Amino acid sequence: VGAITKQALFPPLTPAGRPFRVSNASRSRRKGIVASSLQELIRKTLDSFFISAGRITMVLEEDGTVVDTEEFFKSLDDNTHLMVLEKGQKWTA
Repeated sequence: VGAITKQALFPPLTPAGRPFRVSNASRSRRKGIVASSLQELIRKTLDSFFISAGRITMVLEEDGTVVDTEEFFKSLDDNTHLMVLEKGQKWTA
């Protein structure tokens, strides 16, 4: 009499993407982007806005607060309005 052990393997759960609204510095272009991490948001923003220059800054559109840590990113609500600033650009009201 032998015992048979069955092991079920489940893929690791990836965090679900969350929706954000991203605009350029002049607010002339807006895109909806779904991302589960700050790095993913930055990568998708670069692709979506056709930005090839390496350095960008993500800020809250409402007040210019810089979004530069994963912890702060995770605290943002769904559909938060963000702005992408390229090198030399500054947030304005």
